[in-house]
Amino acid sequence: MLVIGVLLAFLALATVNCRPNFAYNQSVPYTNLQSETFPAYSLDSFNVLDVFMSYDQTNQWLAALAAEYPDKCKVQPIGDSYYSLDINAIYINTQQSKKIFVVANLNAREWAAMTSAIYIIHELVRNSNRYPDAAKYQWVVVPITNPDGYEYTRTTDRFWRKNRYPQTETEFGTDLNRNFDYMWDLLLNEEDDDRLGETYRGPVPLSEFEARAIAKFLQQNANSIVLYVDLQAYGEYLMIPWGYTKDPAPNAEFLTSVAQAGSKAITDPTRVPRDAPFYLVGSAAELTKPAPGSSIDYCLSVGVKACIAMKLTNRSYEIRTFGIPIYGQQALAAVQAMADKADEG
Repeated sequence: MLVIGVLLAFLALATVNCRPNFAYNQSVPYTNLQSETFPAYSLDSFNVLDVFMSYDQTNQWLAALAAEYPDKCKVQPIGDSYYSLDINAIYINTQQSKKIFVVANLNAREWAAMTSAIYIIHELVRNSNRYPDAAKYQWVVVPITNPDGYEYTRTTDRFWRKNRYPQTETEFGTDLNRNFDYMWDLLLNEEDDDRLGETYRGPVPLSEFEARAIAKFLQQNANSIVLYVDLQAYGEYLMIPWGYTKDPAPNAEFLTSVAQAGSKAITDPTRVPRDAPFYLVGSAAELTKPAPGSSIDYCLSVGVKACIAMKLTNRSYEIRTFGIPIYGQQALAAVQAMADKADEG
């Protein structure tokens, strides 16, 4: 039934919200979008930590989790993409009021971010007894925040960064982490204003469906979110605001202590049972380069207590499947420790 539901949802794409289908106005159409499916009737029919799941497969797995563990989790979309694909969030420990909000894959090519979010979900739902301290928070995890872009990286261009919004008949996409409505007007890099550039910021702030979905959730839940984490790749960094300037944020000392707790947790053998790297801590502008319109800057601007971007892996945007649980362990250890630290402050 779950597979049938997914197929019916895709048949409706052409009419929902009057948006075009996947072949519309694209020089390279989507191919093989209806990828192979996993048996949805059994969570043990496959190991999600052995594969890079498609958008369809991920949603089937999330639905199967919610069906198998209705007392632990539920799945709801927080918005949809330009091509009307649901941006699904899984809510874990829904009885708790304090929230940890984790998003992944704002940049489409960063598969390690997506698989690390899957790892977090898998562990907190299927192996929750291993993480008793996690039960005091409601976890809201969005594993594929940029579904149009993610599928495009699977079918057409592995290193595509942006979403797939058609700016013109030949120019596509906006960098979602340049599209948030905080210091968006500050143009520091000409590529941010070039529709063909990888970091094109969009025509106006929050022009993109995906960015608006994240922004709306942050706005509506700012008082209850203990920690927001934007999972990214690559760099082995834990980055705090600001991203647009090297000047410190008003609560930079507190944010630094939160990020440092995450870095320390990654090297704790009781949390990550492998030799793990040391993640550098600093502002996004210091560790990478100044960039306006990021989700963590917007997050802080609307009053969320702690906003962190975590760059997983240190080599490239591509990882081998054996790395999926390795980076997932690092992400879960860091997020848990950072939430506890933020909750103390």
